[in-house]
Amino acid sequence: MIDFGDAPTWVAAVGTVGALCAALWQIESERRRRLSQEAADREERKRDQARLIAGWVGPAEEEAEGGGRTSIILSNGSAEPVYSVYAGIVYVQGAAPHTGEAWHQLQDEAIERGEYPEYTTTTTASILPPGRWRVWVPFAAWGITGGRIGAEVAFTDRASVHWVRRATGALEELASPPFEHFGLHGPYELLTPEPFDGTPSQGTNQ
Repeated sequence: MIDFGDAPTWVAAVGTVGALCAALWQIESERRRRLSQEAADREERKRDQARLIAGWVGPAEEEAEGGGRTSIILSNGSAEPVYSVYAGIVYVQGAAPHTGEAWHQLQDEAIERGEYPEYTTTTTASILPPGRWRVWVPFAAWGITGGRIGAEVAFTDRASVHWVRRATGALEELASPPFEHFGLHGPYELLTPEPFDGTPSQGTNQ
């Protein structure tokens, strides 16, 4: 007859195995939690500079004969510049395009039909230093469609990561440099931003 030992020995053995399994489960749970936290920390560090970049619509300057221009205020709250800056007017309310991508698609479709836009909704700069700066886009009467406008800014950060700050405030990483992402064709205008010392506004309704 096979002797499997006494009951206390079996109970002790089962308890040891159970404790070992519980310990291994806890170790694996801690490992997953640590890896998840490390990934979150890396993502936060990745966004350190990008989350300090923003843009909003400033005052417009209208001309007596029509036309004019609208300012976009760009803020770089970091200690280092960002590069390949794209800034544009979009709509946050109304039927007009709400993103730069939608604007460029609309313009490209018009060009394919042989129609050429009378104005552009965007501008570009090679660099945005720390501080507040102003750039301009042509056209002042943005309220003609009855919508509310906002500004969108895309850029490449100090780590060569590409981003866009939507008019809604959302920060999105881009897979390609801003000019390439938005389908711009060179040569680029690459304006020099003007220093801006005014009080920021939420935007304008023309």
